[in-house]
Amino acid sequence: MAYGEKKKPCRVCEGKGRNPKPKKMPSGKEGDVDFDSIKEGALKKQLGYSDDARIPKGMLEKIKRTKVGNTFEINGKTKKATDLLHKRVNFALNFGYKKKKASSK
Repeated sequence: MAYGEKKKPCRVCEGKGRNPKPKKMPSGKEGDVDFDSIKEGALKKQLGYSDDARIPKGMLEKIKRTKVGNTFEINGKTKKATDLLHKRVNFALNFGYKKKKASSK
């Protein structure tokens, strides 16, 4: 076999190649987010808050620090930290709360 040639896979591995390329974003531009698919109020429902209540930022940061699989207490109830919960909390912190700007004098 010459340098740079690839070996043919065995008959067992033949159909197991690389995964296909991921589909492009619906907008056509990479990095754009399709906000139509986001479920409004999913985090509040998961944490047991009413629709008009605002979740405290400190509570969201506490949940974010909790490792997946561990439990935490919120409003007197114990909840389990999951991957989906961490994603929702991260999204809420990034888009729901504005960062404080450094005071300039």
